[in-house]
Amino acid sequence: MRPTSTRIAVWTTLVSLGIVLAYLASPTVGEDKAAVARPAAAKEAKKPRGRLPSFYKEVVDQKQREAIYKIQEGYGPKIADLRAQLEALTKERDERIAAVLTPEQRKKLEDLRAAAKAKREPKTKPAPK
Repeated sequence: MRPTSTRIAVWTTLVSLGIVLAYLASPTVGEDKAAVARPAAAKEAKKPRGRLPSFYKEVVDQKQREAIYKIQEGYGPKIADLRAQLEALTKERDERIAAVLTPEQRKKLEDLRAAAKAKREPKTKPAPK
């Protein structure tokens, strides 16, 4: 994999993660935000939940598991903020890079991207009419 391919893959992953997080944070159709919001006491009464790191399930007991979930819960907002900062910086960087190109180069770049996207599309899919 070339370094630029790696960067594109990382960027794509971060954007996808942002979309998923935004989707999960939004209320579903038909629900208002007041119905989705729960009182703070109800949140504290729930057991902390999370996802254990790889292979931890085999070595930790329930008390350690809960401690790990609490640690993850504390770092969650910080990590989300850093991901948002990274996404903003990446977008800013990409805009500044694009600003270096001439209008003809931008057009050619758009054409190349469209061709690459078309190539990735499944060949069995019928063409739109």
